[in-house]
Amino acid sequence: MKKIWPHIVLILLLLTIPIVSSPDFDGTLSVFRVSPFQREFIRFVMVVVFFYLNLNVFLPKFYSKKKYLLFTVCGLICFGIMVFVPNYLTSGNNISTHPFPTKIEPPSVRPPGNMPPPPMGGRHFPENHDHRNTVSYGQMIFSSLLPFLFSFLSSLFIFKNIEKKELERSKAKAELLSLKYQLQPHFLFNILNSIYSLALFKSDDAPNGILKLSNVMRYVVQESSKDLVTLGKEIEYLKDYIALQLIRTDSSLDFSYTEIGESEELEIAPFILVNFIENAFKYGFNAEENSKISVQVIIQNSILHFTVFNNIVNHPITDENSLKIGMKNTLEHLQQMYPGKHSLNTHNNGKTYEVDLKINLI
Repeated sequence: MKKIWPHIVLILLLLTIPIVSSPDFDGTLSVFRVSPFQREFIRFVMVVVFFYLNLNVFLPKFYSKKKYLLFTVCGLICFGIMVFVPNYLTSGNNISTHPFPTKIEPPSVRPPGNMPPPPMGGRHFPENHDHRNTVSYGQMIFSSLLPFLFSFLSSLFIFKNIEKKELERSKAKAELLSLKYQLQPHFLFNILNSIYSLALFKSDDAPNGILKLSNVMRYVVQESSKDLVTLGKEIEYLKDYIALQLIRTDSSLDFSYTEIGESEELEIAPFILVNFIENAFKYGFNAEENSKISVQVIIQNSILHFTVFNNIVNHPITDENSLKIGMKNTLEHLQQMYPGKHSLNTHNNGKTYEVDLKINLI
C-alpha cells in the first residue's frame, strides 16, 4: 500500500497540469464543459495510462523478451487510440478530411438594402461556432505525437534503470552466496585438522571434539543458505569453533572469552565473525612461546562490539594464501551486508594484533 500512494499522488498532480494550463480555465470546473479542453484532457489521461502500461506490461512482457514486433504493434495501437478516441468522445467536434484546416476568411460587410452579400472565399461558420472544434487528421496526429513520445521515452528510461538495479541486486546476491561457499570449506578444513591432531595423540578430548564438530557442521548445513541468523546461534557457533581450537592447545596459551549483553532479539549475517578468531589462533598460538588470545563480545543498544586480540608468536603460516582469501571474503561480506553500518579497525605493531569491529544490527 505504501508503494501505491506515491503513484496516486503523482497521477493527481499530473492531471492538474492540463486544467491549470488551459486557456479556458477560469478557476472553476466549468472548463470541463468546453469541448477542446475535454479532448486534450482525455488525451492527457491516455498518456498517463500508456506510461504505466508500457512500464509494467509492454516493456517487461514484450521488449525485454525480444518480442519486438508485438511490442511495436501494441505501441502503434495505443498511439492510434490516443489520436482518434479523444475526438470521438467529445461533443461538438468536426473532423476535417483535409490534412490541415481550410483557411478561414473574415466575413465581408453586408451592403445596404436587401442585396445578398458577396460570396466568401473561405468556409462559413455560424457566429456561435467555436472554430477550435474543427480539427484535421494532421492536427490530431501532431498533437498526440509529442505526448506519446514523452510517455514512451520516460517509461523506457525508468524501465532500464529498474532493470539495471535488478541486475546489480542479482549479481550482489550471487557474489554473496559465492562468498559463503568459499568460507565454509575453509573453516571445515581447519576444524578437521584439529580433530586429526586429537586422533593422532589419542586424546581423551577427541569425543568432545567430534561432538563440537557435529554442532559446527549442523550449523553450516542448516544456516548457510540464510541471509541472517539469530545472533545467539552465531555466538554458539563461535563458542564451538573456539572449543575445537582450544582442544589442540596446551597451557602455553592464555585464552579469555568475554560476553556481555543479550543477543536473542538480534540477527546477523552468518559466518561473518569466525574468520577473525581463526586468524587469532593461526598467528597467536605457538606451543613454544607464551601465547595470548582474547575474544570479547559486547551487545548494547543493537550494536555488536566484537574485539579479538592476540600476540603475534607464529610468523611462518603454511596456508597463508587461504588465510588471505578468507579475510578478503570476510571484508567483502561485511561490505555487502552492512554498507555504512559497520566500522572495522585493526592494529598491528609487529608484536600484537587487534581487531575492533562494530556492527549496527538494526
